[in-house]
Amino acid sequence: MSTTSGTPSTPQGRLRGFRALRSPGFRIYFVGMLVRGLAMWMPLVAIPWLAVELGATAAQIGLITGAFYLPTLFVGPLGGVMADRVDRRNVLVGAQLFAAVLAGLVATLVILDLQTLPIVGAASFGLGLVIALEVPVRQAYMTELVPVADISSAASLHATAWNTTRFVGPVVAGVMIAAIGPASPFVFAGLASLVVSLSFLWMDRYREQGRQRVDRSHSILADLRAGTTFALGEPVVRWCLLLILAGGVFATATFSTLAPIYARDELGVGAEGYGAFLGAAGAGALTAALLVTTFAHGDRRPWLIVGVLGMAGLVGGIALASSVGVVFALAFLLGAAQITLAQNALVSVHSATPDLLRGRVMGLWVTIFQGSGLLGSLLSGWLADVLGVRPAMLVGALALAAIGLVALVAIRRVTWRLTPIGAAG
Repeated sequence: MSTTSGTPSTPQGRLRGFRALRSPGFRIYFVGMLVRGLAMWMPLVAIPWLAVELGATAAQIGLITGAFYLPTLFVGPLGGVMADRVDRRNVLVGAQLFAAVLAGLVATLVILDLQTLPIVGAASFGLGLVIALEVPVRQAYMTELVPVADISSAASLHATAWNTTRFVGPVVAGVMIAAIGPASPFVFAGLASLVVSLSFLWMDRYREQGRQRVDRSHSILADLRAGTTFALGEPVVRWCLLLILAGGVFATATFSTLAPIYARDELGVGAEGYGAFLGAAGAGALTAALLVTTFAHGDRRPWLIVGVLGMAGLVGGIALASSVGVVFALAFLLGAAQITLAQNALVSVHSATPDLLRGRVMGLWVTIFQGSGLLGSLLSGWLADVLGVRPAMLVGALALAAIGLVALVAIRRVTWRLTPIGAAG
């Protein structure tokens, strides 16, 4: 894959992807992201499993999973504007406290055996609301903890931390559900969110660039319009968002929505096997995150195409496979392809975005990233009820392959200019 022109392939050159860890504030952030990721992934594994135990159909699971993504369509862009207009640390602390209260409430209802499908759906919606508010602010706040030259490294390591927990979280959640009960992931999530809220107070003293410049001279609507205009007009950002949308709808959401039914009905495994199935994808994501952080530099277009076409082929392979061992291997590779696309797209967007617009562009990123999950969850759930689980996966794979092939041709014709980080927009 591409490297920055003139950079020798030496161990020191390859390790530049880890430079952000030199900053003490980012080191605290990185550890906090490991804890935060567990607090996020474990309930997201427990929620669809609770729905399956309550007798939900594939379409109902699609609705419940989609409820997690729904808030992003409305709150995500506002979260991005908020990231550029208010103190980011205070928003992040408040989001963690809200997440802790929500997790504690759901855990209490499950322990008392009061859970119903509407309650499970509401829990999914609440988690999505936290993410919609938190992620664009967190992505923007992260850049304050490192020197400007290390922002790309910070973005890669952020994804690595998130996908480390994506590997560990489902496995631990599956074991905890089987050994302790379905309330246990929510109990952990509540305690973990409290710890993360304290970590934001701690790391704030190490901001490398000081507090962001807050500009409230324009209306919220004008700020939204400025961010959207930039994202649609800059080819790097536009293409990255388009590919993230396609991959989310036709692969990531299809896989996550249908995984509990696929694990139970097609693989014949229980909660532990379901967690291991998702954990295999997470292990692939973690492996790819480390490889991308180490080796991917400069023009990311080849990595983006490999990621999107790989996702298409692997979802199709899972749809056609019959061996449990083969399916787990394909899930591992699917996780690797997902993070290859997502991490390279995220780094490219950060590199191309001026700091004054970063929060708003990250708000659009989160809206499309999560919104693709809503569309994909509803579509794949409906298709699975009409056609079956395996045909629904195959339809998604074919659609994504077609989009990937169009991108393979079109993306080579655009000017792939990386705006200097921190330039005014």
